[in-house]
Amino acid sequence: MSWLHIIAVGLILFASVFHSVLGEKKLITPTLAVDDPFIQEPMTQGITRFGWHSSTGFFLLTALIVALPKTPAILIWATGGLWLILGIANLVMLKAKHPGGFLLSLIGILILMGEAL
Repeated sequence: MSWLHIIAVGLILFASVFHSVLGEKKLITPTLAVDDPFIQEPMTQGITRFGWHSSTGFFLLTALIVALPKTPAILIWATGGLWLILGIANLVMLKAKHPGGFLLSLIGILILMGEAL
């Protein structure tokens, strides 16, 4: 694992905590408080919260993929490519107003550069 991978893994860990804690506080809780019958359904609330926090679990899985010493190179390339694609999609869709796009892109670039060097 290169030092670029170590930085990427650290950023993924940071993003995971940031995503779950601040996402719950700033997005999930206010969204689920909206006075709408559909939003107030227990299943809607559970699925929304589960979907949000399970994506954080996938962040952590990608950190493990990059950090494990014998991960096949193709899996690391795919992981870096996915982070980069998701980062660019975030930047485009949200017109670069959300900090996640920059962070996701940076993580992808670090993973890909770490594998290339």
